[in-house]
Amino acid sequence: MATDDRDAEIDDLIDNLDRDYRFRSGAPTAQRPGSSKTREYEKEQDFAKLVRLWISERTCPDILPYDEQLMNSLTDRLREQVEFIEMATADPEVASQSKLKLLLVESELERIKFLVRGYVRARLHKIDKYYMYLSTDDSDVRQKLSVAEQRFVVRRATQLKRLYDQRFLSNFKSTPKIQRLDDNSPILQMVDQPDLDDVIFIRVLKDIPGEVVINKEDSIELRKGNIYVLPYITIRKFIAAGEVEFV
Repeated sequence: MATDDRDAEIDDLIDNLDRDYRFRSGAPTAQRPGSSKTREYEKEQDFAKLVRLWISERTCPDILPYDEQLMNSLTDRLREQVEFIEMATADPEVASQSKLKLLLVESELERIKFLVRGYVRARLHKIDKYYMYLSTDDSDVRQKLSVAEQRFVVRRATQLKRLYDQRFLSNFKSTPKIQRLDDNSPILQMVDQPDLDDVIFIRVLKDIPGEVVINKEDSIELRKGNIYVLPYITIRKFIAAGEVEFV
């Protein structure tokens, strides 16, 4: 896939995220209650979560659940910053008096946009690679995706099926089994799936009671603060519980 096409798809996912948020909120800009100190604290917390989300998605071999609440909060913040910049730059006198503040707001805006795009790009790479696996009726798999990502999966599968039909599958109408793209028999694995046995680096956030079984012969104790290299399938439940994190 060309770089321009991939960037366009990332923009489309971000735009869909924004439109979905506007539809749910019912207002062009959501107001957050609380003092300025509270809002600043929330901003820093959201930014730290976004960094952690970006690192986790880039590191994990599987696609992780989409953090809708955080992305909605960041979309709201991006919109507020864009509106502030537009209003400030509309008045030349205000713009000249607030150059430093505008630069700071633009810097924060670009910082968040970079991470959001990186997060979406990492997810899109996995969705593009495992679209057939993500197209299954397994609700646990589909729940990991946002509404926009689910639409992308359907569109991707439909487009590729149409392309393959036009190129060569239409020549095998007499043998419908050959036309299938989702054959996952032991002899032929056509559906790419995440390799859950991939090893990853993790940091333990709290002591894990007992020993964690790695395979039939090995087990290990996970102690707070230590970094380990382990198969993802071994520790994914601890990641979901927030007891360990990717590094």
